[in-house]
Amino acid sequence: MSAMLIEFSSWFQPHLRFLATALVASLLVIFGTDINRGVRGMIRKAHFVLRTLVFVILCALGYGFLTVQGGIWLARGLTAIDAHILGIVIVLAFLVVGWLAERRSG
Repeated sequence: MSAMLIEFSSWFQPHLRFLATALVASLLVIFGTDINRGVRGMIRKAHFVLRTLVFVILCALGYGFLTVQGGIWLARGLTAIDAHILGIVIVLAFLVVGWLAERRSG
C-alpha cells in the first residue's frame, strides 16, 4: 500500500507549482467578489478616479501578485508533505475547492 501511495504522489510531484497556482487562482475566483466588495466598501466615498485606480491596482497587481506568490508559497508547503500522503492531500484540496465553489454558486 505504501508503494502505491508513493507512486500516486509521484504523478503530482513534477507539477506542484502548477497545481498550487491553480488552487490559489481558484480560491481567488471563488472569493474575489467578497474581496472586491470589501475594498469597494472601504473606498466608496472616494473620487471616481481614485476608485477606478484602486480597482485596477487590486485586479492587475493584487490578484496577480497573490496568484503568483501564493502559488510559490503553497508549492513550497506542498513539497514539505510526506510522499505517502502528498497525492491524497492534493486530491482533497481540489475537492474542497470544488465544494467551496459549489456552495458559493447557489
